[in-house]
Amino acid sequence: MRLIGIIGAVCVAIGVALTPAHAKTKREKAEILVDKAADTIAYFANDEAYEVLWETADNAKAMVIIPRSIRGGFVFGASGGNAVMIARNKDGSWSEPTFFTIGSISFGFQIGGEISETVLLVMTNRGMEQLLSTTVKLGADVSLAAGPIGGGAKAQTVDVLAFSRSRGLYGGVSLEGALLKSRGSWNRGYFGADVTPADIIFREMVARPQSAVLQNAAWALAHRNEPAMMAPVQPVLIDLATGEPLSEEPVYEDDAIYGAPLEPIQDQ
Repeated sequence: MRLIGIIGAVCVAIGVALTPAHAKTKREKAEILVDKAADTIAYFANDEAYEVLWETADNAKAMVIIPRSIRGGFVFGASGGNAVMIARNKDGSWSEPTFFTIGSISFGFQIGGEISETVLLVMTNRGMEQLLSTTVKLGADVSLAAGPIGGGAKAQTVDVLAFSRSRGLYGGVSLEGALLKSRGSWNRGYFGADVTPADIIFREMVARPQSAVLQNAAWALAHRNEPAMMAPVQPVLIDLATGEPLSEEPVYEDDAIYGAPLEPIQDQ
């Protein structure tokens, strides 16, 4: 009975942590998730520990972002969170978001609690097709590998690569076996239309300006290592006699023509 009570307490704690302080509409919840997902991507894009993620993201078919996943347990464990997926369009831009819930139950040697942020890179067409179905089991319906050791040749064959950062202590639990389920009510709330993930991703039947914050974050992450993303360095003219810069103004290619002083007009 004591064990059952502990398990119940863990599940209640997870449910409370995932419940907002006051009731929000599905639209509001989806909007908040989009903003948090953009923040999560921005964090990974600025942490050099996730350089493998930068290198791999440009080849991904889609990204699934889980801004906050909570795990807890004592022998029996449970985890849960909300997720959003965006897919790469043919022109290299990113699609409108579609929403999911993710959760798992486990049994084994485990104790403690953990809060994590996760980015899943969908690397194959098979992975895309499975994720657009009603429910998908990670590690079963699609193959799954940990991102830090999933680069190179392995990234060519695995369906999904997982990159996570965690706070807290937990043993014996991973994303293997977790269920990812579409949230139709959140899609309806966010877009104001009864649309499926395929309607959103492939048919592009709906759009919202707010999605740009997530789309731009995904694009920046996928192009993190490209020199074009860096601001160009302008040349500075140096006085050879003093070694000091002649001017702090930027110099442009056409300065020789457009920046040259006007010659006085000679009377004919």
